[in-house]
Amino acid sequence: MSVKLYGQQKCPDCAEVRKWLKANGVEHEPVDVDADEAAMKRVTEMGYGTPALPVIEDGVRKLVRPGPCELATFFGRPMPEKVEADCVIVGAGPAGLTAALYLARERIRTIVVERGTPGGQINTTNEVENYPGFPQGISGPELGEMLTHQARRFGAEVVHPLEVTGLGDGGDMHEVLTEKTVFRAPAVIAATGSDYRRLGVPGDRELSGRGVSYCATCDGPFFRNKTVAVIGGGNTAVEESLFLLKFVKEIHLFHRGGELTAQKALVEELLADQRVKVNYNHEVKSFEAGENGLIKCLTVRDKTSGAEQCAPVEGAFVFIGRVPNTACFEGYAEFDEWKFLATATGIVETNRPGFFVAGDCRSGAKAQIATAVGDGTLASFQVRDYLNRR
Repeated sequence: MSVKLYGQQKCPDCAEVRKWLKANGVEHEPVDVDADEAAMKRVTEMGYGTPALPVIEDGVRKLVRPGPCELATFFGRPMPEKVEADCVIVGAGPAGLTAALYLARERIRTIVVERGTPGGQINTTNEVENYPGFPQGISGPELGEMLTHQARRFGAEVVHPLEVTGLGDGGDMHEVLTEKTVFRAPAVIAATGSDYRRLGVPGDRELSGRGVSYCATCDGPFFRNKTVAVIGGGNTAVEESLFLLKFVKEIHLFHRGGELTAQKALVEELLADQRVKVNYNHEVKSFEAGENGLIKCLTVRDKTSGAEQCAPVEGAFVFIGRVPNTACFEGYAEFDEWKFLATATGIVETNRPGFFVAGDCRSGAKAQIATAVGDGTLASFQVRDYLNRR
């Protein structure tokens, strides 16, 4: 593996990284961008037009303005047993990365701990068309990479992959626990997001993004004048169906129960539209693909008669709830009845002082990239004010 360290002679951050690489026996090629025009062009491209130094590149991966924890995970070196920061953010999705960006710009030492790939759930989205500022759309992974780079550019450490196992009370500090390292900080932001509750039937995951969707706001416009299925019967299913009617030709709604459980006014509005065909007491057994690899039908079973049929559709929307990724916070703060972290109206701080929440793991969150970014911004302001009061 050939490691390059792009930097400048008088850059203090570059000197710290050089020192770490030498101490940990990492062979590398130092590249002075001031003396190498091609190298400066390279780091400018990696920085989306603005170079942020130092940059480490190994031919496959890159690391912008890395801190010691990032360097340790990048090169497979031991992590320190204890690390202190001003704020630790658990989760590197849009909410967590936005909060990190704002905090780092305030020179608040911020560490983001992510169990998977930075970007979060948007990494599974092929095309994002409803995020402001990208009129032609942008791929989820590309947007995630941009958000990560921007947070790192201002000095936030994004450490991954590293699983948080729980939180502990360290007196006037919160302790974010991982397998080998304890991160201590007076402020913590939970930004672990949530997952769409899946049916767990054949074709569920394979056809996700290929006709099977979990977000009408995100994907509804792709199904203009098409026949789609909706699976679910609660408020979300009915509200999202009403939104889909702005685009689709017809909706076949499949619900396991004998009546829709959404608010009566919503149900009445939905059933008044002749384009909606409701199938009660039906459960989905599988999603089937056509020769083009896209969904062509879903196999449904009538629970009353036991009969099965393959209902032809051009898209299927599953609205059976979301599952918050909050298990690691169990017992540390108040949850709502669905295990989302609870907050008071107008703030994103939990009932535990200094413990904040942003994004899709917050009770009442709307599960959109833009609202997650808004949560992250608000959380950063409230963390800053909390730290100032201390």
